Amino acid sequence: MTTLVPSTPVRVDVLDVGQGSCAIIRTGDGVTVIDGGARREYAVRTDPVTWLRENGITRIDDLILTHLHRDHVQGLVALAKAVSVLRAHLPYPQIREPAISDVWRERFRPDAHVDSPDGQIQSVREFAELTRLLRVGGTTLLPFSPGTDPTVWTISGPDGFSLERVYPVAGDTVTTPGLVAALADISPERAQTAEGTAATTALIHEISERANAESGVFILHRVGTAEHATASPDRLGGALIFAGDHAGEGSHWEAIHARDRAGLLHDAFWILPHHGGDDGPAPEWLAEREPRALLASVNTDHALLNAEYWARLRAVTGVSVRGTHNTSPVLIENTSPGITLRFG
Repeated sequence: MTTLVPSTPVRVDVLDVGQGSCAIIRTGDGVTVIDGGARREYAVRTDPVTWLRENGITRIDDLILTHLHRDHVQGLVALAKAVSVLRAHLPYPQIREPAISDVWRERFRPDAHVDSPDGQIQSVREFAELTRLLRVGGTTLLPFSPGTDPTVWTISGPDGFSLERVYPVAGDTVTTPGLVAALADISPERAQTAEGTAATTALIHEISERANAESGVFILHRVGTAEHATASPDRLGGALIFAGDHAGEGSHWEAIHARDRAGLLHDAFWILPHHGGDDGPAPEWLAEREPRALLASVNTDHALLNAEYWARLRAVTGVSVRGTHNTSPVLIENTSPGITLRFG
């Protein structure tokens, strides 16, 4: 955990990266990047590397990867090549590039669909490249797990802020780190065999299937929120929930809510999990949390696929979903004192 001395308000920028997600948090003394989006080109897309340069940022203090999918990890590789990174918070152990057979390598397509075997192995290769770049660059690698400190940093003072991980934390069980490690343990010799290829294919499929439900979830909130019980009429509210892709079968929103004694999920700004997909929390569940805003980092194609779910969210919660795909960067109103949220 890092303690920062406040000098300016917290500013959060959620970029329109086309496909994927990328949020940048700036305080007076640090820059945090949560996920990096994909590198694929879209008609309208903000490149995180260009954005950092245009904003005079030459160092990332805390880099966070929520989970192992290309539209979150790929852009972080580009950032690690472009700027120095002080600390990296990663959900998996550092690994070498997974071995594949010569036959597979000859037909391998790095730009294949994310859910195809080539796309799945490419995600792992990019994570391996990310950890290599960070290690060579002198970054402190901080793999996170249920047993590690959930606080990324805290800004001290009565009007401070804290960025905390709320999943995974103590009591949670995650399986994907072990699967990633097992994949890296397949030797080049074994990878040349049919059995080795089958084992690799099975592992990358299982990693891809489980990655969303085990995606890290982070919350930015005012320091002091924890002192306000859920039933307190003067609770601060207005936390920002960076939900990653935490969605689908096996996701843990009920458990996250059950241990939310501070009520951080209530009256919050939600960056919806999995780009606002309908495998996220049920509209009725979100309505009980009384969201202040529902935001989605999403491209136009996925927004169209999510339209029915978004309509249900609007009908049940009374809050319309705003996506990065259909807006120029705008300031989100009604944020907590001391925080600026720019979206799109």
